[in-house]
Amino acid sequence: MKTLRIFKSVVFCGLTFLIMNTGYATVESVQTVLLDNNWTLQPYGEWSENGKLVTPDIYSDKNKISCSVPATVLGALVKSGKYKDPFFADNLERIPTEWFNTHWRFMKTFDVPDGAEKAFSRLCFDGINYSADVFLNGIKIASADTLRGAFRRFEIDVTEKLRAKNNELEVCVFPPQPGDFTIGFVDWVPTPPDRNMGLWRGVSLRFSGDVSIENPFVLSKIDSFNQKKAALTLKNVVINHTVKSVKATLNARVGDIFISRDIELKPMEKRLVTWRPEEYSELNLIDARLWWPFTMGNPNLYTLQLSCNVGNDRSDSVSQTFGIRKVESYINANGSRAYKINGRDIQIRGGGWADDLLLREDPKNLEAQVLYTKLMNLNCIRLEGIWGESDRLYDLCDKYGILLMAGWSCQWEWKDYVGKECDEYGGIETPEEMDMVTEYLNDQVIWLRNHPSIFVWVLGSDKLPRPALEKKYLANLSVIDPTRPTLSSCSSKNSEVTGNTGVKMNGPYDYVSPDYWYLDTLYGGAFGFNTETGPGPQIPPIESLRKMFPGDKLWPVNDLWNYHSGRGAFNTVNNYLNALNKRYGESANIDEFEKKARLANYEAIKAMFEAFVVNKAETGGIIQWMLNAPWPKLYWQLYDYYLIPNSAFFGTQNALKPLNLIYNYGDKCVYISNDYNHSFDNFTAEIRIFNVGSKEFFSKKMTLSVGGYVSKKLLELPVAAFNEPVCFVDLRIRSFHGDELSHNFYWLSSKDDQPDFENTNWYITPLKQYADFRALSTMPKAKIESEYVVKNKDNQTIMLVHLKNVSDKIAFFIELKAKTGDDKPVLPVYWSDNYVSLLPGEERDLTVTMNAGDLNGEKPFIEIQGFNTTQ
Repeated sequence: MKTLRIFKSVVFCGLTFLIMNTGYATVESVQTVLLDNNWTLQPYGEWSENGKLVTPDIYSDKNKISCSVPATVLGALVKSGKYKDPFFADNLERIPTEWFNTHWRFMKTFDVPDGAEKAFSRLCFDGINYSADVFLNGIKIASADTLRGAFRRFEIDVTEKLRAKNNELEVCVFPPQPGDFTIGFVDWVPTPPDRNMGLWRGVSLRFSGDVSIENPFVLSKIDSFNQKKAALTLKNVVINHTVKSVKATLNARVGDIFISRDIELKPMEKRLVTWRPEEYSELNLIDARLWWPFTMGNPNLYTLQLSCNVGNDRSDSVSQTFGIRKVESYINANGSRAYKINGRDIQIRGGGWADDLLLREDPKNLEAQVLYTKLMNLNCIRLEGIWGESDRLYDLCDKYGILLMAGWSCQWEWKDYVGKECDEYGGIETPEEMDMVTEYLNDQVIWLRNHPSIFVWVLGSDKLPRPALEKKYLANLSVIDPTRPTLSSCSSKNSEVTGNTGVKMNGPYDYVSPDYWYLDTLYGGAFGFNTETGPGPQIPPIESLRKMFPGDKLWPVNDLWNYHSGRGAFNTVNNYLNALNKRYGESANIDEFEKKARLANYEAIKAMFEAFVVNKAETGGIIQWMLNAPWPKLYWQLYDYYLIPNSAFFGTQNALKPLNLIYNYGDKCVYISNDYNHSFDNFTAEIRIFNVGSKEFFSKKMTLSVGGYVSKKLLELPVAAFNEPVCFVDLRIRSFHGDELSHNFYWLSSKDDQPDFENTNWYITPLKQYADFRALSTMPKAKIESEYVVKNKDNQTIMLVHLKNVSDKIAFFIELKAKTGDDKPVLPVYWSDNYVSLLPGEERDLTVTMNAGDLNGEKPFIEIQGFNTTQ
């Protein structure tokens, strides 16, 4: 009950409750204490297993569990073992919702560090869903009518209220009600039975001396003529917590830069302090290291250290990481929203993020997902509405150079989800509601604004904010964060406040054929900035399917499959299944189905990203809906809930190689794309075409050069290529010395897919004719040999895998899996490439990296399965 975690760095909370104190002694070691472990949780009332209220008006020990914080109520119950395997089959549906119609009490007993009970003290709540009464040592110190709102960050003055030992904290959390602006997953997944009620972000104690430092912020200005030069402006708030005037010394350090200033604060004064480069020449850097997205450069970071002394005593200190970079937003010549980072154009290529359905954040899992994003060559993650239980995701994106597009969810814009009537601007209507969500935004921005990875604040999702609300948002942002652009909506809208959004959200969200992205000129095709779209279901590998469904429900597709699809229009995979059957042939069993689904997933997602790459001059960005999975599901994911990369993962990785040859399904031509800022000269492009029998019937080499950040047409494929039922197109780039710089591979049908654009709706363009890949089943067998070497370095296990096609036939679509002796996949796993195809006699080297600790001392091995291969 007495375990505390003590940190020297500070968790910042928005000041909500005024601090009215007299002077107290300073603390020698300024601290933030995380109140994370050794809580208990119980509902108000005694409840039976089936959700019936047995005894009202009590806190029954029968339903009490131990837990840690942050936690939602259901997340805590699952962790305690109350509900086992909630994500298997339809177990989630069987959890009684009545359990969560009452309030739940979180309780904790704690001590404070020696002497801290005499310091100025604040109790911080980073996120409560949805409201709470708070009691400390038997006294009510906050009530649910003010401690209310899922995205508020609260501070409560507890000076003179703390004891040195055995403090008792009681937090009674009330669930969100219809009409509340709460956390939501809309039609992506089922609604959690508890509606994510709980202390979903951290709880901490903040101690300081007479003067505290709050909300540090670093603004940077880069010299447009010399990017080595940058000027920093530092801002922070200082608060005198006493009823007397106080003289203090503020110190700021950034690397080797040290500056200081003296201030005098009036009683109870709260002041914004600004450190300008015009006043402090040290803040004018002559050798600045800029933060770049990883595709453009190094994501360099700095640390700001601020401290405050009153007399000879340290009163407070904080530390804040930041990056130096500039973001610009504009509408390009084609009417698309576009962005520049540090003066250079960047096409935004990302995926939509979803937190765990029960909001259980795992640091190791988060890092794996960010590394997966980087491995796929994606430069952006779009956050819609939840924004994480902590700032770990932001730290990781800062570190690895991944852009973040942070904004609100459509949860508040549609009646079915927010639980109240909505008009063209959604459900935020009254002045009181607008004030609340403006405070939401303020709290998030002040908390996160130093993260260079965040490049835009998104103020609406499917709809625009109400004009009065948009003005409030912008007025506040102009003060608390003038460093970033905003985007008023993720759909194509014309705001009376900010004008045309320059983006679109016109679908599709269900299966469309690869040529759709090149042919469509009205909806989701490769023009403009598409903020969320994708080819629908991404069936996970067989190992994951077996974790999701009992054996008797694994095949054929059934209602349990539908339960693990989306909601509403996405509650089945029927459109996907129909296209798969017609294009690849019907499947007799789950293994055949999953084998064909891998092909369909790969080609569908690869063509989408490639179409936007080919049209990079016209299109500002593309966000795949979605990147990840908040629970085990069949729709919208480039890797699944269990962190198994699916074939779409590697389709994305290959589509977004910075130097690449790409087949355009629209005009049947080959293009070269260079995303680098520099040119390539005197390289060779190789184009080879084969039939399903592996006979080569076209070959061409071209020596050429290409400029920086361009795509251009190279040649049209010969008509003869489409006389074959199915052909294979192999594209490679070689350096002047013959080294392979890039390779790309396609299978094409002589029978075209034909999108039925006249019958397009908001989520799909159906097909009136389907490509025919059934000839793939007649491919002759190819024999491959493999060998691998295992190396260990820095807590990582690296396997070097050598593949050799020893036959005169194409070895098609080879899948590799890293496993251990129990035949389970090693996860997370980082492949240099996968689902590869080898030409006759070709050899290929791949690498796979794993965390050594995930192997549990076992030696990994590689399982290899190809579409037509033997070993």
